[in-house]
Amino acid sequence: MNDLHRLQQLCPPPGSSHPHIDWTAVEDALGTQLPSDYKELVESYGSGSFKDFLGVLQPDAAYEALDIVKVTPGARSAVEKMSEWVEPPCPPRQLQPVAVTSNGDDIFWLMDPPEDPDSWKVTVNDLDSEEWFVSEGGFTAFVLGFCTNDVVVPSFPDDLLEKPASFTPTP
Repeated sequence: MNDLHRLQQLCPPPGSSHPHIDWTAVEDALGTQLPSDYKELVESYGSGSFKDFLGVLQPDAAYEALDIVKVTPGARSAVEKMSEWVEPPCPPRQLQPVAVTSNGDDIFWLMDPPEDPDSWKVTVNDLDSEEWFVSEGGFTAFVLGFCTNDVVVPSFPDDLLEKPASFTPTP
């Protein structure tokens, strides 16, 4: 059983259908391919948040702040500015935003190697800290670990460990 199936058992996706996503157009707009596990997660769940905290960026999101294409330039620019006092784990152009949290943390892929998105790791920074949390495994593994408390990000609030795994669709 893969990570997406385990996540679906833990947090059933909403029953509604989601619009078709033209992944080629999205990847062209971003200038990079995206990991297959991310595409499957977005197609399964649609727009929403896990534990009412972690919002997954995606194409054509109802809210501009969750639209992966629209958010990418600003998120990279913020890391570029932050890199004047905090060293990111790689050059900002090699960070692709993938999610945000309700307390302002940004979650990125480390695009290394750029030609193999299915091997990208996930990293988190709250933009107020010098530390970058790096999670082994792909994005769906990160979300699953977040929901099961197997992945604990130091900058996330401690009370998240008490919240049950859940997915709340964006209205």
